[in-house]
Amino acid sequence: MFRKSLVIPICLAAALGAAAQQSAVPAQQTDAPAEKAATANASKQSVSKRDRAKAEQLFLEGAKDLERDQPRAAMAVFARAEALDPDNPKFAVSESVARDRLVADLLQQADKAKILGHLDERQKDIAEALRIDPHDPLVAQHVDELAEDAAASEPAPPSLGADVAPPVKLEPTGGVHDFHLYLSERQLIQQVMETYGIHATMDDSVPDGMIRYNVDGVDFAEAEQTLELATSTFVVPLDPVRALVAKDTRANRMKFEREGTETVYLRDFTNEELTSMVSLARDVFSIKTASADVGQDAITVRGPLEDLDALNATLASLRGGRGEIQLDVSMYEVDRTRATNIGAIIPTQTTLFNVYSEASSLLQSNASLVQEIISSGLAAPGDWEAILGILVASGQVSNSLLTQPFGVFGGGLSLTGITYTGGSVNMQLNSSDVHSVDQTQLRLLDQQEGTLKAGERYPIETSSYSSLSATPLSIPGISNAGISSTLQNLGVNLSQLESAAEETIPQVQYQDIGLTLTVTPHVEGPRSVSLKFDLKLSSLAGSTLNQLPLMNNREFQAITSLNVGESTVLVSALSRQESDAITGIPGLSELPGFQDGTNKNSNLDYSELAIVITPHIIRSVRPQSADRMILVPPAE
Repeated sequence: MFRKSLVIPICLAAALGAAAQQSAVPAQQTDAPAEKAATANASKQSVSKRDRAKAEQLFLEGAKDLERDQPRAAMAVFARAEALDPDNPKFAVSESVARDRLVADLLQQADKAKILGHLDERQKDIAEALRIDPHDPLVAQHVDELAEDAAASEPAPPSLGADVAPPVKLEPTGGVHDFHLYLSERQLIQQVMETYGIHATMDDSVPDGMIRYNVDGVDFAEAEQTLELATSTFVVPLDPVRALVAKDTRANRMKFEREGTETVYLRDFTNEELTSMVSLARDVFSIKTASADVGQDAITVRGPLEDLDALNATLASLRGGRGEIQLDVSMYEVDRTRATNIGAIIPTQTTLFNVYSEASSLLQSNASLVQEIISSGLAAPGDWEAILGILVASGQVSNSLLTQPFGVFGGGLSLTGITYTGGSVNMQLNSSDVHSVDQTQLRLLDQQEGTLKAGERYPIETSSYSSLSATPLSIPGISNAGISSTLQNLGVNLSQLESAAEETIPQVQYQDIGLTLTVTPHVEGPRSVSLKFDLKLSSLAGSTLNQLPLMNNREFQAITSLNVGESTVLVSALSRQESDAITGIPGLSELPGFQDGTNKNSNLDYSELAIVITPHIIRSVRPQSADRMILVPPAE
């Protein structure tokens, strides 16, 4: 439980070394030249032309694999060629070259994994290189470095003084026995203990009452436990073959019971969990001396040996019973903007006038121009339409209804004109869609809280300090921003002194803007996981209060259970803004059939967010449904 990180690499190196020694055993050779010649001749005769041609073809294929930087495939092809034609030495040499290339690549990958901190990949690459070529000195050097790095990463155990010794334990004889006795408690304890080679010394607190004791097929540990339960006593080892037996009371335990000090290393526990383990030792196991060493990821306890054994068993159960979950999180955000402007805008006002009256007024006000037009022969006298047309076309007439487009209706003296003030027909559509996808992974222990944030940190000025000192004496040029002749001669004015005298110190607080997702997984079974969600969305409201921006906060909390590999979806509408504007004639635009004479301007902006979470169990919980029962001495 304490040094697993050191044991694993050393065991790996030993296993790899054994594999190397096993593969390094040379094949048995014969010394007789005649036998070698006979074997060579038999081999040449056994290789057919077809096998030699196939071997040459495989040799070319392996050479191509080497050119493509595929030494593993090349080594396999060369080995097949050598098996077909073992007499050709180039096949064995080519296989050796490919093997060296492959081993070099594996060692290079191992060095890269070491730099990146991927120790498991490094061990895997070195192990494969040792399996391929156990005689390579570079591989042996990497194996030694692997063991040295593992030993260096293990923290040194605390130094022990010369007066510290391991706890005294009884060393009874083995075997199981049957007991059917009716004796006094003292005689019963002594006789049962003597059966296992342990001499028991009775304390005066042990009573001498008669008791019946019937058990079958028990070893020493079971016999000791049943005796303590039957007689309400406890056993204190004095040496491997002697023990003291006393009445199980709080006073006797404080008087006779031996205490031990242990440091338990809990590498996978957080600081909060280490504090909880200290509380567990004190409150549940009544261990008075317990403290947490956060820097070493360990707790130090001091108490009775039985309590320490029970605590160690409980910590081992807690440590081995936590599962590990990987959460695949995908966030999909959709931002859509749609603006439409469709319809006709007709005039909302116009001017009606009498054409005859307006023309007479125009002729009378421009009599001199009319005479010039007639005298020049541009128009005949009485041809008022031509005269009016020439007046308007000449540009000499302004601010008249006749100079702008107009329509007429009626006739004679009642001929009426109507001005055209303009209109428009709109058919506009603006639309934009933005889709963004973020994918990440969270790897958490069972019931460990994990937080995922997406957004930015917005600075908010909470306060500012300026002119903090008390009001000083008003002495221009000395205690306040005054000006003197000396300063004026140096080119210093009053505004510069005032700006230098005032200093503002702002106080800024950073606020998380965006999405904050907190997930707490819990493994409920081999294929079932429950997830606790806490989703928070924060944004700026766009307004201020006392010059501080207001925040929009929305929270969503839920708990869901699902199978491993299934996905749960969290959907939220981040924002939605919609506006409609209608331009038309009141009343008329609302009648059926007249809606086409109405202009409608619509704007729609909305943003949606979908979060998909898929859990996977990386390390399952312990298979047993319950731990073994631990008997803890009662605290009186």
